Amino acid sequence: MTDSVGSLLSSVPDEWGPKFETSTGAVTRTLTGPNSIRFNALSHMALVLLTPQPGREMALNSDKTSRFLAPVGTLEIVPCDSELFARWRVPKENLLLALPPEQLSQLAGLEFEREDFEFRIPPTGYVDEKALLLAQLVREEFRGSGPMNHIYMDSLLTVFSTYLLRNYSTFKDYPISRYRGGLSPKAWRDVQDYIRANIAERLSIERLAMLAGLAPSHFMRAFKQTVGRSPHQYILAIRLELAEQLVMTTDMPLARIASLTGFANHSHLTASMRHHKFTTPSALRRARAAKS
Repeated sequence: MTDSVGSLLSSVPDEWGPKFETSTGAVTRTLTGPNSIRFNALSHMALVLLTPQPGREMALNSDKTSRFLAPVGTLEIVPCDSELFARWRVPKENLLLALPPEQLSQLAGLEFEREDFEFRIPPTGYVDEKALLLAQLVREEFRGSGPMNHIYMDSLLTVFSTYLLRNYSTFKDYPISRYRGGLSPKAWRDVQDYIRANIAERLSIERLAMLAGLAPSHFMRAFKQTVGRSPHQYILAIRLELAEQLVMTTDMPLARIASLTGFANHSHLTASMRHHKFTTPSALRRARAAKS
């Protein structure tokens, strides 16, 4: 999490739930109510209800409030600079995405070869099962016990943003481009080299896709076809591989190794290694010492 999350989601009180930012945007899982909120959207926003809302009230760019039943999976879109009022009379859980206009326009350019678009707002109480599925994946990451996987969250928000553009904007009538095949040998080399050279940094799907010369959605499919795993799974494997190598061949402090290999801290490295390698950095160090 970073300080800039506050600017994208400043209209949402921090006590309502955790917030997280990636290069694609920001997201919060809120649990609050009964309550109400009114704000001018500083970015494009999308909300997915994870609990039902009987008698939900909402007004978008209007003084007239609508009252309606909002089942689980209800999707609401609030374009940037819109004025929103919402009230709920029972406790609720939802996922709220904040997508900066310039970032979403850039994604639109990569996916649809033009950056200008307008959102088409779904009717009140409209349930979108695919959006709900994506929201549940993000919720599970929030529920995890350790630091969230940044590249995985970036992947999810990229997929979510592309889904919104494809289904709820003026791009809805565009023909869908079906990219077939994996990464070219050159693209794969370029992506590999970039990942290894920047393994300590926050890597983004959009940047990797640009290196491969593909739209982000096509890149993720091509990457998995080429490598046999998703980008975030591959990057985690590389980080663990490098961390294990440094643990076994240097006396570098474990906190420093975590930083150099892209983990949030020593605890994050330990938890990831225990989960995926069934060992820990400290255990590896003890085993090395016993052999010497």
